[in-house]
Amino acid sequence: MAVVPLIRERIGSPALLAVLAQVISEEQRALNKALHSQSEQFGNRSDGSGLAGKLPGALQRMHELGVCNSVLDYGTGKGKLVRHLRQVLPPGIHVNGYDPAVEEWYQKPDQPADILTCLDVLEHIEMSSIDAVLLDIKALTRKFCYLVIDLQPAVKTLADGRNAHILLAPPEWWVSRIAQLFPCQASFPVMHVRGLPQKLVIAATEQRQLLPLMYGFLIKLKLFEFSMTGGPLGGGKGISQ
Repeated sequence: MAVVPLIRERIGSPALLAVLAQVISEEQRALNKALHSQSEQFGNRSDGSGLAGKLPGALQRMHELGVCNSVLDYGTGKGKLVRHLRQVLPPGIHVNGYDPAVEEWYQKPDQPADILTCLDVLEHIEMSSIDAVLLDIKALTRKFCYLVIDLQPAVKTLADGRNAHILLAPPEWWVSRIAQLFPCQASFPVMHVRGLPQKLVIAATEQRQLLPLMYGFLIKLKLFEFSMTGGPLGGGKGISQ
C-alpha cells in the first residue's frame, strides 16, 4: 500500500508493518459496505453527530497559529464532512478523507496530515484490527488527532445481526490503548441527557510542546457542556444537542 514507506519511517518495526495491513477484514469490509449502501444516513453527516459543529473554526484557528495546513478525516464514510470542510476552510488547508469500506475514499494518503479526525469510527472496528487501526492513525498524524468514540450500542445493525457498534469498551480501556501510542492526551466523556456517558472525546499527540495548542483546539470545539439525546439510551433515533 502507498502508505508503507511513511509507516516504516514513523514506526520502524517490520513486524508492525504486517499488522498495519489488517485494518479491516474482508468480511467486515463487506458488512460495512452493505450498511453504507442500505442507509443513506450511515456515515453521511457533516457535523459528526454534533461533535464537529465547531470543527471548521477550530481548524482555521490552528491554521492561523501555524499548525494546521492539512486535515485527514479517518473513516470518513460517505465523505460529507470532508466536502463540508473543503467548502468552508481556506484553500491553505488541504482536506482529505479515508475509508476502506467506501470506494470513493478507499485510497489511503501517502503522507500524514497535521490534524487527523476520527469521529464515531473506532467502535465499528473489529477487536482483531483495533491495534492496526490505532497504529495507522499514529502513522497518519503529524501534529495531533481528534478522536470521538461511541460508548453505547448503535441503533443500526449489521447484515449478520450484530449491533453496528461491534467494539464497545469503557473509557479507561480506550485511554490506556491510545496512551501506548500517543504519550500526551486529553480526554473527557460526552454525556447523554439520561446521565450516562454516550461518547468519549480524546485529543492526542506525541509532542508535548503541542499540548497548549491541542487544548486550545478542544476549547474552540465548545464540547465541555455538550450533551446528547436520542439513540438507544433515549429510546429512539434522536440526535445530539
